[in-house]
Amino acid sequence: MDKIIEQAKCGNQLAIEQISAQYKGLIRSYANKFYLVGGDKEDLLQEGMLGLYFAVINYDEEKGSFPAFVELCVLRQILDAVKRDNGAKNKPLYNYVDIDEVRNVITDSSTPLENLLRKEHAERVAQIIETKLTPTEKQVIKLFSEGYSYEDISEKLGKSYKAVDGALQRARKKLLVTKE
Repeated sequence: MDKIIEQAKCGNQLAIEQISAQYKGLIRSYANKFYLVGGDKEDLLQEGMLGLYFAVINYDEEKGSFPAFVELCVLRQILDAVKRDNGAKNKPLYNYVDIDEVRNVITDSSTPLENLLRKEHAERVAQIIETKLTPTEKQVIKLFSEGYSYEDISEKLGKSYKAVDGALQRARKKLLVTKE
């Protein structure tokens, strides 16, 4: 990964596209958590991509991991855009983003045991997804978990809104039944 990052820093378009593709889901998930009055989701996605660009340019492997640095840069860039939008026009308070919710995303003071339990749970869920879900249910749940809306998923997969909703509901039921 360090080689790809170095290539991206030097302007290699293929490396930049590879990194962008890898972090597109993360950026989409952060962008979906916020709202800009007078803007749309694409504006926040662009801000997130800008945060990714800053992460690539400013990354120093001696100071930490790249994925953690990307998350921080993307989140800060999106938060800055939201703050600029809210502060510059003196918007009413119903458009605010609760900073405590954002801090919960950034700080994770889990114990090693909690981390291990989360990892084991994630492995069980991955196994259930692989063995119990149909190919369509797998596609729908993957896109939904990346932050895509029902409309986006139906457009991307060429399925009706109702088919996407049905696949997601069946997948959820299968995951809940196997959890118990």
